[in-house]
Amino acid sequence: MDNIDQRILEILQTDCLKTAKEMASELSLTTTPIYERIKKLEKAGYIKEYVALLDADLLGKSIVVFLNLTVKDHHASKRKEFIQQMESLDSITEFYHISGSYDFLAKARCSSIKEYRDFLVNDVASISNISDIESQIVLEELKYTTKVII
Repeated sequence: MDNIDQRILEILQTDCLKTAKEMASELSLTTTPIYERIKKLEKAGYIKEYVALLDADLLGKSIVVFLNLTVKDHHASKRKEFIQQMESLDSITEFYHISGSYDFLAKARCSSIKEYRDFLVNDVASISNISDIESQIVLEELKYTTKVII
């Protein structure tokens, strides 16, 4: 990967609808090499997918909650089962295995505190391998980005 590839990735992270022609103009190249580089970056796995980032507030999903989770049994089969159960929950938008006081961190989006409570009581708490859950409700989102700094 060279500097031009890096610039292409930076441009796509800001506006993935920008055309190869627009990028070529910005990078002082012709369209064909830009298009070929993008295809090469996709094939190599640098570009995983193209998505639209939606406004959760406008869609009625403005409640963000982080869940710190501790599991009882860390054996491979129990861990795998727990991960599959958590991944199947639609309200979970991000899920991480972490170090520290807790084993896992999950991010959930809901439309109300009542919806979150129902989700916590009916869905998350029904997973048998969880020994502890700590919820942190986001009061204000101060910074959010999907950009990876290159």
